[in-house]
Amino acid sequence: MTVNKEVYTGTRSIFLSSLPMMENRLSAYLFSDGIFNDRILGNSIVNDSKNDFNPLMIDLLKSAVPKIERYKVGLYKDSALKGNRVLKDYNGSMDGYADVAGYSRDTLNIHTGRSYTSENPIRLSFQLMTRAEPAAMVIETIKSLLAIKADDDEILIVDNNNTQTSLYEPLAQFCASLAARHNVHFYHIDSVAGFKAGALNLALGLMDPNCSHIVVVDSDYQALPQARISIANAIERYPSHALLQFPQFYRDAGRVDIHSELNHYFNHHLYRPFNRTRALSTGTYAVIRRRALLDLGGWSSASITEDAQMGVLMHSRGLCSQFIPKVIATGLLPTTLHDLMSQRRRWIYGNMQVLNTYFSTEPFCSTGSSNLSTTSVPAIKKKLSERLAYTRAHLSQLSAWVNFTGIFIVLQLLTLLIITGALLFGSSLNIHALLAPLYIVYVSYAIFLGRRLWAYMQDRAPLNQQTSNGAAPSLSNRLRAWAVHLNFWELGALSWWPVLWGQKKPFICTPKQELIRTRKSVYVANLMAMPKVLLMLNITTAIIVSPFSLLYSPLLFGCAVMVCILKVWAAKVMLDNYSYEEYQVANKKVAAETLITKNLSAKSFVTKNLSQPHMISIAKSKDKPLTSSFKDDNAVNF
Repeated sequence: MTVNKEVYTGTRSIFLSSLPMMENRLSAYLFSDGIFNDRILGNSIVNDSKNDFNPLMIDLLKSAVPKIERYKVGLYKDSALKGNRVLKDYNGSMDGYADVAGYSRDTLNIHTGRSYTSENPIRLSFQLMTRAEPAAMVIETIKSLLAIKADDDEILIVDNNNTQTSLYEPLAQFCASLAARHNVHFYHIDSVAGFKAGALNLALGLMDPNCSHIVVVDSDYQALPQARISIANAIERYPSHALLQFPQFYRDAGRVDIHSELNHYFNHHLYRPFNRTRALSTGTYAVIRRRALLDLGGWSSASITEDAQMGVLMHSRGLCSQFIPKVIATGLLPTTLHDLMSQRRRWIYGNMQVLNTYFSTEPFCSTGSSNLSTTSVPAIKKKLSERLAYTRAHLSQLSAWVNFTGIFIVLQLLTLLIITGALLFGSSLNIHALLAPLYIVYVSYAIFLGRRLWAYMQDRAPLNQQTSNGAAPSLSNRLRAWAVHLNFWELGALSWWPVLWGQKKPFICTPKQELIRTRKSVYVANLMAMPKVLLMLNITTAIIVSPFSLLYSPLLFGCAVMVCILKVWAAKVMLDNYSYEEYQVANKKVAAETLITKNLSAKSFVTKNLSQPHMISIAKSKDKPLTSSFKDDNAVNF
């Protein structure tokens, strides 16, 4: 749809998305075919406190004025310009939504959870960052937000690091076809530096400055009917908190064990009281106070898990956060086992990036702004007990996908190599003494397995009561979720090591589509994706210390066989969840979405909200070539 918001919004994106950039990169986001608009550096920008600009960035922009000219955007038409301006008074703006939704004003107040008599009303900016996502999937997410948003909330979509128009054109057409009163804004950026954080910083600059809170939404996460009112209630309950994090749940049919393993983080880990009141962000459906994020300097790209990084930085500034244990949206699992493993590697690597610099950050310093929170941690240093509580919560959350058995895996490998060499070359060394390190190895494995098993046995899945799953998990369900977790054992132990020597890894998006595949190709792909390091090491160990070997050790043999059995069983559980039959279910959905996408070029749309008895009207659109809003040729993220 149209994205020519008033000129200052384009410039605001430069401030906030360019925080980590040098002056000579500011003009990378602008086109230079006109005269720089004086309004950009007029009262509406520099002297208007409502714009909340960083003074340092204003000075930086002023120094770059000779290089910067008039800002241009051309994605579709100008129909949404009216919707980008400051809306009328709230009572007046209610009528438009009531006409669309078929609700009275009083009914809408209940539906949106908004108190329109407040001097500082809650206004949300739902922000979706997309990159080569299935257009139909993103459209369904937008529809779910249209069904629950208040009239003066906005939906902001930033498609980035994707130059193939065929991948984002259907989405752009859909957004262009929406009536301006829906306040939906689509932007395409050819290339932006800073991974997802860079795109989020652009959105922070492009958003309506009158919105009080940002709601980060992953492109596959569809809002449930109670989402808006739950967010509003949480904000009213915690008005001074900078971050409110809602849980992530999944709506895929089947793959129950994968759901349980992923949901365990929210059902058990983050649900615990000492984590709940010191929650770090986990990305989607994080509700962030805009003023707090601006004072933080925007999103940091120091880690590829920018959400966790932001939470740590907020706490270091003395800002408060809270986990809200209410399921208000559901998403999709990665469609292949390989993508699931890649996603977990990214989480592990990114969280370790945060941990790697954690103790170099001065904890619990003053906020530096008295208007951020009346109940935030004081400017003076916290008591030791509270500082330790925050550190405990941070380490607990950041290490949820990490384990520290990697050093023992390496020790096992080195021990086996030495023993094998001694046997082959007839060394006079006391080979039996070389088995000693293996006892240490298996003690560490036992501790790891026992702690993880205890955690899954304690998981009562309280959030499941809010979904169709209903009942608490059985013993079998918990064991199978634990088995799924064991498939990530090597990843959690080894994939964070490159952080220690400074190796940079790219941010890899998790695809939500998969092409039709045969039973054989699925089986082979799954086998290739499965981690095999521990299985091979323990098979080798079992052979070396078996009853038929001169180095026979009943205890070590039993330990090696037990680990092998656990790994094989864990692999079976995982393969059951990513079987060919599950691929068939996913592919049927892909085919349906493809059919929907082909019909998106129609001249009109009618969107039905499945959870509410009303229709959302969508205006007709005119075909017009797409052009890029921004471009940064120096960005290399993928």
